[in-house]
This record gives sequence, C-alpha cells and structure tokens, in this order.
Amino acid sequence: MNDERAQGAGRPRQAALDARIKASAVALLSEKGFAGLSVNSICKRAGVPRPTFYRRWPSGVAALVEAFNDRFEGALLEDTGDVASDLLTYCIRVRNRYDDPIISVCLPAIYEARRVAPDLVRPIGEAQRERHRINVRTLAGALAAQGIAPLLNAQEILSTLIAAIDQGYLTRRTISDEFITRLVTTLLR
Repeated sequence: MNDERAQGAGRPRQAALDARIKASAVALLSEKGFAGLSVNSICKRAGVPRPTFYRRWPSGVAALVEAFNDRFEGALLEDTGDVASDLLTYCIRVRNRYDDPIISVCLPAIYEARRVAPDLVRPIGEAQRERHRINVRTLAGALAAQGIAPLLNAQEILSTLIAAIDQGYLTRRTISDEFITRLVTTLLR
C-alpha cells in the first residue's frame, strides 16, 4: 500500500514518510492512549503538515490501524506439503510477533478499545478475520491433500493454536517451541 498513489492525490506515496507518521501514531498511543491520537499531535511529532497526513489517512486511529496491520503482512499459513511443519512455523511466527515493539504497544490499547469503543479498532478485527479465513482454507486444503483427518476441523485447530498463543501473551507465560510442537502434534491426530 505504501507504494500506491494516495487516494485523490497525483503523487506516489513515500514509504519512509508513511513509516515516520505511523511511528508517531504508535509512540503517541504508547504515551497517551487513544486520546492522544489527534491528527495535530501525530503531525507535530512526525514533523509533517496536516494535508500530508490527510492525503494518507482520514484519522489518527486509521494511521495506527495501518501501522498495526502492517506488522501482520505475511502472517499467513503456507502450504509446503508438510502440515505439521507448516503449522509449527506459522505458530512460532505468530508467537514471535508479540515481541514486536509496535504490536506490544498497540495490543493492550486495542483490547481496551474493543471493550469501550469497538468502532475504533473494527478494521483490525476485519483484517484478522480475513487472514483467519485464508488460513482456514489453506489448512483445510493441506489436510485434505495429505489425507489427514484430525478430530478437529481446520477452523478449530487454528483457533486452538492461536488461543494458546494469545493466552500465553495475556498471562505473560512463555509458549515454547516444544509446547507448540506437542500441541500441533496432538491437534493433528
């Protein structure tokens, strides 16, 4: 998206400038919460005029949502022909994203916003649901192609794996590679 032309503008977007503006939104979220995501505050911190911002996003929250969703580009399950290995690789990538500085700043605020102002973070949920749909289709196809018929369906397997990883994050417990391996092995039976 960063290399596309901004909507309504004749100039190509500048990836470095976009990144600086999104980083400013993340920093303000970290310092002041969603209340600090005014366009003025973001522009001041990024050192850009408001029109530059508005050529890219309609609001400070929209810039933050894009910054968050950018971190999940490529967060899709790959089908290499080995379901267990593919699930293990996918789960480790998902688990490791919690160490990402942008995700670690955004997640607590997103969880809170889902409770008090769900419309603010609706685009994040929509992007997550779309990735999940793609991953379920990929896993279902891989299971069928490899003749694996586990007790749970693809949706249930992925939901269980992600729930375990999310629970580890929320409770600050380490989810080891060995645990993920055992869980994947058990779920594929």
